[in-house]
Amino acid sequence: MQPAKSHKVLVVEDEGLIALDISSRLEALGHEVVATVATAEEAIERAAEADIVLMDIHLEGQTDGVEAAAAIREQHHKPVLFLTAHADRATLDRAKIAAPFGYVVKPLAPAALQTSIETALYKHRLDRQLEEREVWLRTILDSVADGVAVTDIHGRIIMLNRAAESITGWAQPKAQGEPVSNVVRLLTRDPLGDTRGPLGDTRDPLGETREPGGSAEDPVELAILRDSVVELDSSLRLVGQDGREMPVEGAAAPVKMDGAAIGAVLSFRDVSARRWEERQIRQSQKLDALGRLSFGVSNEYLNLLGIIRNQADQLLHRFGEYAPARRAIEEIQLAASAAEQISRRLASFGTRQASRPEVISLNGLLRRTTKLIDSITGADVEVSLRLEPATGRVKADSSQIEQAIVSLVLHACASMPNGGRMLLETANVEIPVHGRMHPYAMLAITYTGEESDPERLFEPSSTGADGLALLLVHSMVTEHAGRLSAQRTASGGSRFEMLLPRWSEPPLLPRTETGRAPSILLVDGRDGVRLQLHNFFEANGYNLLEAADSSEALAVGEVHEGPLDAVIAEATEADSIAPDIRRRHPHAEFLKIVESAETTAHEIRRPFTQQALLERVRALIAARPKRDSAIAR
Repeated sequence: MQPAKSHKVLVVEDEGLIALDISSRLEALGHEVVATVATAEEAIERAAEADIVLMDIHLEGQTDGVEAAAAIREQHHKPVLFLTAHADRATLDRAKIAAPFGYVVKPLAPAALQTSIETALYKHRLDRQLEEREVWLRTILDSVADGVAVTDIHGRIIMLNRAAESITGWAQPKAQGEPVSNVVRLLTRDPLGDTRGPLGDTRDPLGETREPGGSAEDPVELAILRDSVVELDSSLRLVGQDGREMPVEGAAAPVKMDGAAIGAVLSFRDVSARRWEERQIRQSQKLDALGRLSFGVSNEYLNLLGIIRNQADQLLHRFGEYAPARRAIEEIQLAASAAEQISRRLASFGTRQASRPEVISLNGLLRRTTKLIDSITGADVEVSLRLEPATGRVKADSSQIEQAIVSLVLHACASMPNGGRMLLETANVEIPVHGRMHPYAMLAITYTGEESDPERLFEPSSTGADGLALLLVHSMVTEHAGRLSAQRTASGGSRFEMLLPRWSEPPLLPRTETGRAPSILLVDGRDGVRLQLHNFFEANGYNLLEAADSSEALAVGEVHEGPLDAVIAEATEADSIAPDIRRRHPHAEFLKIVESAETTAHEIRRPFTQQALLERVRALIAARPKRDSAIAR
């Protein structure tokens, strides 16, 4: 009886007559025997040619059938059927490690052999489908920005995605089998209050410690108990392995099969940066409103104060000899002068600060102001510096940033009337802005003075000269596209964090041997693809010309002034337009998009990334002078 489908079979048997008999039976069933081999090494080498491998468990040599089957499964992903006559239980138990797809007992019966082969191949297809689906699901989970923890029915970790590893600090292998409450540690309260900056770091740089918050109810346990989705309370905090706390949002949901729960999924996201950014936006809005109000009001007051001072001068001139009146008039003049100074400072909020930005080093700026800071703090405050050598540079007005530092130091000293400690430090940080990570240089001032409400230090409601100075600092930092926050530290002290955008040197743009930007012609009928590649190539310093088809490409090639360095097109289109393009642009390189394997450097196989396309074009243009000189010789 012929099988429904013929399969390629590799026979691994070290007894020649048995191997010949198995091969004959397989061929009688309509299968193709690709080879009969006697050793494990030969089996591993030839397994790629077969659809299925029939493997004797006991083979001569140092490597037996069990080890060979494991290697074949790992290297070639081929199903293995074990051949056995009277294997003992220990051998069969060991054979299970290689994950065989069945056993065939010698001597072989044709019906049993055929059934075993079909069953093994069917199981192999199912396994490959499951593996493929698992790869898809794992990739999807790893691409999700939220942390995802999958648990069994007892709340023990089965899997963490990359975001969960990053947020919790736990690696997947170490977390597996751990209670979810140990890995995703949630607190019911925040001992520091919701005043931290975008980094959400609760570790105290001055070395103090604090009491942890109380543990929260296990959301996984609640989700399984309620048999429904459980949203995480907005006041919850997650504690990472490094002790860093962060506010989180998310939910837990039971996983059910046949109506019964078999586990749960806990999703969570770090929202500390988002909440901090929301506070910064609210703060900026308040300052903008204050600026508009103070500018209008101060101008009105300045006009009135001018009248008061004028009239006081006239009165002083008229009653200058009368002592009681003179004293009162002079007090009016002094009060008017002080009020005018305050009004002018208020007016400064309504106008942009004139600045002269330059690329500066925060480390260098702090070193230059060290003596000034020492003179401000005095002997009762212990000042120390912790400068990260790799801290990036910023583009800012050095005088304004220095003024901001001095104002923050003065405020810190005012909160420590009996002395204390102060740490000034720098570092590179990255924070999310509108969903994307942006690099900043951080200058932080940590001090032992306590602030009753750090978040309101930059509020317009702050009073006195010190409050006005902090408002000016916030305004200056905002003018530099930076962020400024105040927060309590773990020990009850306080900390200012000033973040300024890191300056990155403009990239060296590509240039041809004549010093111009390379010109590339892209031929593609898809508008979205042309737009994406246009933006990408332009951002990397290339002049990208676009054409939707061959006729448009020829027209662009005719009207383009100057040399054309490269053309990117489908292979068939490239071949059709190459003669006409090269008549006008003899040095143009052609990069052909192909569906099959690449045969030359002038081909790129689809699918490809935009970065791979750029690198291939760059290599073609870079190699052109060498080819031209070789042709000339």
